[in-house]
Amino acid sequence: MSVFRDGKELRRQREEKQRLLQGGERVTGGGEMHGREQPAELFSQYQPQGSEPDAIFKQPQASEQPFETYADVAHHRQTRSLYQGHSGWNANGLITSQPDTVTPSPSHFSQSLPLSHQQPTQQQDHSPSRSHESLTGGESIWTSEAVKALSNSQPSDASPAEGETKKKSSYYRQRRIDRVSVLLRDRYVRITNEANSALLVDTHTGEVVPEVIDAISAPLATQYRNAHGAEVYIGEIKRALDHFGQSVPPWEAKIFFGRAGYDPQNRQRYIDAAPGSCLTFDNYASYYRVVEGQPRIRPTQSRPLANLAHIGNWHPGLVNSLFDHTVLSPESDLLLIAWMILSWMPDRKLVMLELLGAASASLEQAHTLVRNVVDPATVAERNDLPSNVKQFNDLALKHYLLSFNHVEALTPTQQDHLFSLMRGKQVEWQWKGNKVDVDITVQCPVMLNSPESVATTPKLADATLSVEVEEDDHHYAMPGQMPSTEPAIVAGLLMIFGQVNAQWWKVEYDKDFDRYGGLADLCRVGVLVAECLRQDTDAFWQQFWANQRGRREFELEESPVALAVKMMLDDEPTGVIDISVKEWQERLEAYRPEGASSELWPTRSRGVGAKFKQIKPLLRDIGITLTSRGQRGPLRYWRAEKTMPPYMNE
Repeated sequence: MSVFRDGKELRRQREEKQRLLQGGERVTGGGEMHGREQPAELFSQYQPQGSEPDAIFKQPQASEQPFETYADVAHHRQTRSLYQGHSGWNANGLITSQPDTVTPSPSHFSQSLPLSHQQPTQQQDHSPSRSHESLTGGESIWTSEAVKALSNSQPSDASPAEGETKKKSSYYRQRRIDRVSVLLRDRYVRITNEANSALLVDTHTGEVVPEVIDAISAPLATQYRNAHGAEVYIGEIKRALDHFGQSVPPWEAKIFFGRAGYDPQNRQRYIDAAPGSCLTFDNYASYYRVVEGQPRIRPTQSRPLANLAHIGNWHPGLVNSLFDHTVLSPESDLLLIAWMILSWMPDRKLVMLELLGAASASLEQAHTLVRNVVDPATVAERNDLPSNVKQFNDLALKHYLLSFNHVEALTPTQQDHLFSLMRGKQVEWQWKGNKVDVDITVQCPVMLNSPESVATTPKLADATLSVEVEEDDHHYAMPGQMPSTEPAIVAGLLMIFGQVNAQWWKVEYDKDFDRYGGLADLCRVGVLVAECLRQDTDAFWQQFWANQRGRREFELEESPVALAVKMMLDDEPTGVIDISVKEWQERLEAYRPEGASSELWPTRSRGVGAKFKQIKPLLRDIGITLTSRGQRGPLRYWRAEKTMPPYMNE
């Protein structure tokens, strides 16, 4: 009977051990732990990643002694996992971001009780919630003592050969991380931009990338392969990046977005010609030098400028090819050249260009050529317009020059979004289509073609250059000839840009230009363009005022109050009207244009005064001066007087 009982006891112990290794089934070995369930999660936390439960453990033999404590089971799992090469590695063999796991020793568990004699620290509760609590922070011997000792222990049953293998593996892994750290420090610089966002600058190309592993893993892996003739795991690159971000403080830097930029500290201007090739103009220098590592963010759909290698004799007159091969009139050449130069000066007030004319292949060809010279892109002009701020921001991240084809109309909301992008705004960066926690500043020039002007809001209209395009019998270049024309135009434009940069001190602080509002910087550039092309500055002013008269006539038709004031003043023999706001409101009703909406026509005296302030620049350009005096409200007086138009004084 004793032999039979001993045999049953051995079988019972083996069965208990098998159930324990297979997921922590209910332990019923007697004693005070009878009926107490031990969840499998207590041991599954020591299971190596990328393997099935108990897949790396051999089955216990009959001659082996059963495990005495839960710590023995955990120790057995952990040490076997380590010696199989799984500790700290995922299923793909790549090192994880967690530190190396320390394997416990049974000597640290001298306080642990045998399976048949374990006592709970509090009153025993057999409910499932109590079992879960003991594993998630409740009072339990397994969370307060066993697990704590597990995290601070070292293996004691490892063989010398296995320990030596682990040391060699750790050594080679750390050596790869150190090598990646050297490459990372040599190639990238940590910076913060004006939005205080952390970024990395690739000193090889000047490209600015977010501080994320996806942005640097491919270049560093290629560089590591070329330098050491071996591969490196992405987890090791991530460890090097984490240490780089923690140990290297960033420095503030001015980066530019798009085709052109300006550094106010060094007073340098930049034009992005191609990846790794940035044309840098020093302060008041007429020539450029090529800089490879200038920090910049390139829009996703930008492409390099035209190849200038075969252009022999560079001179500003090369830009005239633009007017020889398109429907663009030479009578507006100084205006168009000034606009293109200004588009490469994002520190100034950018201007929207409208090419007005009937839709035709010739108009579209001229539009495409101007766009390819200023900011070539991988896609053609857009026929659809964004409708909300997110779509406008996404478009600005793809293009520096926002180009639209066959525009019929712009809503006030669309015009406001375009104006804000022209003046510069901060947007959330999407690097290669993925959102990153980085804000960058974008500033974009705008051009479009349309049958008639679509800039109707005061802010955008004040910053718009409208150029009429008329068809004639001239035979223009076919689209196939345009690529050969682009390099010559770009070369001539760069020559003019250098001259404008060198002579900028003449007009930069001249406040006489400020009276031209949103076109002030365009006029500053235009005067210097005329000098560079050996023309009199009067030639620019003649083109400018001829253009503005046509523009003002259109705006006058769109402003019923301004049109009524002009007609009312034309009927006044003295050419002067000086009456109160209330009288203005009464007398203007007789000159109200047909179809004037209530939104554009004031119904109270306060609204009349507000409209007068709004239309003052428009009336001044057509020879009418508005001034106010006296008290506020209906007793305030406004004086309208015919004067000499500004273009007559130029």
